[in-house]
Formats: sequence, C-alpha cells, structure tokens
Amino acid sequence: MKIISILFITIVLLSTANISAILSEEEEKDIDVEIASGSTLFAGSENNQISVRINNKLSTDFTNVKAYLDLSYPFTASSKDSDVFHIGNLSDTLVTAYFTINVNGGAKYGTYAIPVRIVTNWGTYTDEIEIKVTSETILKVNSVAINGDPTSTVNPGEVFDLTVTLKNVGGSDIKWAKITLDTNNDNIVPINSSLSNSFTNLVSGAYARTTFNLSIDKNIEPKNQKMSLKIEFEDSLGEQYTQNEVIGLRIAGEPQLEIARKTTNPSILQAGSDFTLTLKIENIGTADADNVKLQLDSKFNGDNESYLGRIEKDDYANGVFYLNTGPNSGNVPCKLIITYIGSQGESTSEKNFVLSVSSQAPGSSQSKSISQTSTRGTSSSSAQGGPPSGGGVPFIRINSVSIPIIPIIAAIIILIVAVGGAFFYKKKKKNKKEIAPLLVDEK
Repeated sequence: MKIISILFITIVLLSTANISAILSEEEEKDIDVEIASGSTLFAGSENNQISVRINNKLSTDFTNVKAYLDLSYPFTASSKDSDVFHIGNLSDTLVTAYFTINVNGGAKYGTYAIPVRIVTNWGTYTDEIEIKVTSETILKVNSVAINGDPTSTVNPGEVFDLTVTLKNVGGSDIKWAKITLDTNNDNIVPINSSLSNSFTNLVSGAYARTTFNLSIDKNIEPKNQKMSLKIEFEDSLGEQYTQNEVIGLRIAGEPQLEIARKTTNPSILQAGSDFTLTLKIENIGTADADNVKLQLDSKFNGDNESYLGRIEKDDYANGVFYLNTGPNSGNVPCKLIITYIGSQGESTSEKNFVLSVSSQAPGSSQSKSISQTSTRGTSSSSAQGGPPSGGGVPFIRINSVSIPIIPIIAAIIILIVAVGGAFFYKKKKKNKKEIAPLLVDEK
C-alpha cells in the first residue's frame, strides 16, 4: 500500500512539472519575434543594421521592456549596447527594435540562428531570428579604354574599339555573367560586334574583358556621352544579381584648318612691288577652332601675321597680308603656320604653297629704248628724285617741274609737217601762174 502511494505521488509531481513546462513554453511564445531587415549579411561586413518586429499577443501591457540579441561567433556588436534596444511600454501594438552588428570575415557561408530575449516587468520571453551569411559578390568596372588607351577620346566619324575590363572583387566565385552595353545614342552603333557578351567561371579576384567595335556618326555633337552597362551574374551559392553601371565616352572632335583659296592683288606680281595676299582658311574638321592665328614664313617683306579668332566647324575666315615682293622673282616658296585651340588644347599645323613673281615690269623694254633716244638728263633727273618712267614714258625736269618728252616731240613734228606742207602748196601755185601766159602767146 505504501508503494502504491509513493507511485501515485510521483506521477502527480511529474504531471505537474510537465504541465508547468508546457504552460511556460506557451507563455514564452505569447511574444513573437521576426526579423524585418538584415536577414542576409556579407562576411567581413560591419555596421549592419538589423530590424526586428516584436508582436505582443497577450492582453497584458508590459513596461520597461528591453530587447537583447544574444550574439556569438561570427557576430559581434558594432558598438557598446548596439545589441540592446530599449522599447519601454509594450502593448498589443507591433513594435520594431533596431540593432547594429558586425560579421567576422572568416565566417563560413550559411544560416545562423540568433536568440532574442524580451525582458519585461512580468518576466523574460525568448525567441530567435535567422541570418544568412554569404560573400559580397560584385563585378566592378575596372577600366574603360578607347583603342587600348584609357585616356583616349574619339572624333565624330571614327570607328573605334571600346574595351571594358571587369573584376570580381567579391569573396564568391561567379558561375556566369552577361554584360550588355547601351550607348544611349542612335548615332553610336556596333559594327563588327554585338552589344552583349557572356563569361563563365569567373573566380574571386579574376578579370574579364570585353570589346565593342563601334562607329560614331560624323555629324554628332562633341560632348561627354554617358553609356549604360548592365551586368547580370550568378554566384557560387546560386544567388543571381543585376548591376547597372555608367561609363563615359568623350567625343572630342578636332578642327581641321585648310587653305581653301589664295588670291593676290594685283594678280600678277612684279619684283620690287607692293601686293596684298588673301588666304581663305576653311575649317573642314569636326569641332570649332578658337584663337586662330596665321604666320607667313617667306622671303617677302611686310606684315606676316594675321589674327582670325574663332572659326566654327564648316565655316571660314580670310587672312590678309600686306607685303612687298622685294628683289625676289620666279616661284617663291611660302609656309603658312596655323595655330589654334581645339579640344586637345593648342595645336599647330603647317601649309606650303608658292607665289610666282615676274622679274620685269610691263613695258620695261619699250621704256629702255625710248630713254636711249631722249636727252641724257632724263636718267639723272630720275636719279635725283624725279618721277619714275612709269608705263615706258620718259620725262625731263625743268625748274623742278617734270614734263613728258613724247608730247613735245610729237608737237614739234606736227608743226614741221604743217609748215612744210604750206610752203610746198604756195610754191606749186606760183609755178602754175608762170606757165599760163606762155600758152596764150603760142595761140
């Protein structure tokens, strides 16, 4: 009988303990905890913000409530008490608690459970949240090059290679990746390549390089062109990502200044004479030219510089030089040095041409023959500052007055012919009167 009593008491005590445990467990679940943000963290990351929603399912209001994260490896608090959040009063309204934690860099990838304690004035309730630790998988644009040169620019009308180099800077390998380029401009189109490319098995720290062969329209406006790069990839954990990057293309354009026409006034150049040289400078390039200056390198004397200023694309300006041929004759070589400021800074170009100079002035041979038949004082008069024999007409100088010789000679000749003609006519008339009476006497 005594044994039966002991067994009965033991069963009652065990049942009471089990009921208490069940009630305690149900009591702890009366406050639910679930993670709201920060469920996936990268190994080695710091200051990760975790938000946890706390839901009081009881009709009891609690005061002086605090929430604790019971952190263990690989997690630590980012700062003092950043693993504790003071809630205050907790009723049946949903409350969010915030924590800041670090993840150790040596953490293995996987899912970790972190206990959460809710301490109230009526006791402590516990629950847990789950955080997934993985590596930060990033495909970074490492460099962009034009025809192999990272500092190069392109000009309108060119065909060029755009090479983009990517690097896997994350801690996870990449199973596959696809890169798609959007030029964002209908005037930039692919020629011998597609605008997308794919890679496989890109391990952490590895590089991937893709080249796009592009053509740019000649009439495009020089500017900095933004282009979009879409990067899609999957890491070794099966996570898929999409990144959008922006790369730049510098469309510079370049002036091209040429001599479109050259004219002289007078059109036929003579040795020792003044003339005006006009050069039409045309910009046939793809950009405007600023601060355009011309310098003429030749054997001619005079003003050899001309400032034109700004010459816009497909426009022109005239450079004018006032020169003297000097003693030069024949084909005289000239070099025009053009300086200007373009997209690449100050530039210089040189253009070569020739100008033909005659060795004798018009009528110089006639002037020489007439001068030889005139008085000897003619050449000395010219040497003393008298008028030159322009047009081959000699001059004499009387009392500082220059008088042309040919009109005087012509007047003298006309006067002699007139006097001689009158004399001849008078003599002939007299002879007729003397012959007439003789004829009458014979009859």
